Amino acid sequence: MRSAILAIILSLLLLAGGHAQAPNHGHVAANAYVNSDLKFSYAWPAILKPYDTKLLNLPKSAFNSHEFFLFSARQGKEPYGVIVLAEKLNVVFPHARGFRDGTEFVDWVVRGFQPAQHAVVLTKKHFTTGDGVTFDQLVYTENGVASSATATRMGNYLVVFKCNAKSAADLAAMNRSVVELKRGK
Repeated sequence: MRSAILAIILSLLLLAGGHAQAPNHGHVAANAYVNSDLKFSYAWPAILKPYDTKLLNLPKSAFNSHEFFLFSARQGKEPYGVIVLAEKLNVVFPHARGFRDGTEFVDWVVRGFQPAQHAVVLTKKHFTTGDGVTFDQLVYTENGVASSATATRMGNYLVVFKCNAKSAADLAAMNRSVVELKRGK
C-alpha cells in the first residue's frame, strides 16, 4: 500500500514538473509592461505604442510549448517595434538542445541566418548593467533593416527582446529601453 501511494505521488510530481508554467501574468501600467511572474518591468521608448499580440498573426508553429509570447509594441502602423517573449531554459526542442543562457541563444540566432536574409552582424556582446542585470545582445541588419535580439535570464526563463526599426537611431532607443528594464523581487 505504501509503495502504491509513493508511486502516485511520484507520478503527480513528474506530471507537474513536466509542464512549463506560463509566465504570462503581465500587464501594461502607464508606459511600462509589468510581469509579476518574472518580476520585471519594461518601459518602452516614446516612439513605440503597445500592440495587441493577437493581431501579429504569428503562426502557431512559431512558438513551442516552452516559449511564451509576453508583449509587443510598434512604431505607429509601421512594421517596426519590439516583441518580448520568455523561453524556458534547458528545454530540448526540435533542432536544439535547449538554451542554458543568453549567449547560447544569441549564437543560435546567428547560426540560423539564411543567405536570403542578407544578415550583417554589427555587434555581439555580453555585458552587465550598473544595476547588476546581465544581457547578451546581438545588433544586426536583416535585408537592410536595423534589428537586434537581446536576452537576459530571469529565474528559469530567458526573456528575449526582438527589435527592428526603420533607423539605427530608433533601434538605439529601443535597445536602451531594453537594458534599462527594472527587476523586482
